[in-house]
Amino acid sequence: MSFLVILICLVINYLWLKDFDRFDDTWFFRLRCWLDDLSSGMVEKFSLGWLAGIAIIYSIPMLVLGVILFAVGDIFFGLATMTIHILVLLIAFDRTQPGKLANDFIEKWKAGDMNACVDYLAHELVTPSLPDTDDREAVGRFFSKQLTYRCFEKMFVMFFWYMCTGPLGILFCYITYQLRDSHREGQLQSQVRFVALVIHLLEWLPARLLALAFSLAGNFVQCFENVRASFWQFDRDADNAELLYGCANCAISGMASGGSSHREPSEDVEDEDIEVAEIRALLGLLERSQAIWLSVLALITILGL
Repeated sequence: MSFLVILICLVINYLWLKDFDRFDDTWFFRLRCWLDDLSSGMVEKFSLGWLAGIAIIYSIPMLVLGVILFAVGDIFFGLATMTIHILVLLIAFDRTQPGKLANDFIEKWKAGDMNACVDYLAHELVTPSLPDTDDREAVGRFFSKQLTYRCFEKMFVMFFWYMCTGPLGILFCYITYQLRDSHREGQLQSQVRFVALVIHLLEWLPARLLALAFSLAGNFVQCFENVRASFWQFDRDADNAELLYGCANCAISGMASGGSSHREPSEDVEDEDIEVAEIRALLGLLERSQAIWLSVLALITILGL
């Protein structure tokens, strides 16, 4: 059923109106504020009180989902359970298609307004810092890097953990990323470090599997050498966005006149369009990698592994 759920979610995600926000995420921020207020007393009394607050934030939504899944059981030949799986996966998926993100950015890029490009990055992508508007090349590279990582965390991470753990695992990933993105004033650094560690653990294996898919979908020799050099690294401070962007650059080398370490002049591509060519090449690489993952998932489903 898992592979069928993923296919249905992809079809819905691609065919649904792209400008329509299907689900409202503000419920999580309200829940977090309420629980943080309730647990504020524990934080003051106990050094690990913040950990109890986070445990409650995780446990309440997952407990509710577990009760719902148990209650519906095999009603309507399992269709009710499948519907819940689909809804949970759609909530975790990106609300905006990667192609739309890229096309909107390219439109602003070609207009030459770097302030508009950076404003778009600030509005659409959750990032700790933004590039300088005076550095046009840095703005283009920054978007390519964040686009690659956003597709990874919103799609490939969710694919992997859904196949491994089902909807409860997806909800756990969703809550973790929401904890990272829903900043609160006065948030404890211990909470930030804990969430960062959980994200590192959730992303470690999917990031390397995606990097391997990049090597199969692009320039195998260069990309695989990059993957092999970093595959067994387990540095908790490692930047997965930088890792994946580096592997993607190696994979698309020769396919576009882009890439942070593979920029070569081309007669048929003007300098101002190098970043655009890189973005389009990255989109193609991500689509081919998604097809590889789906093929592997289909094979796993057929063999019953």
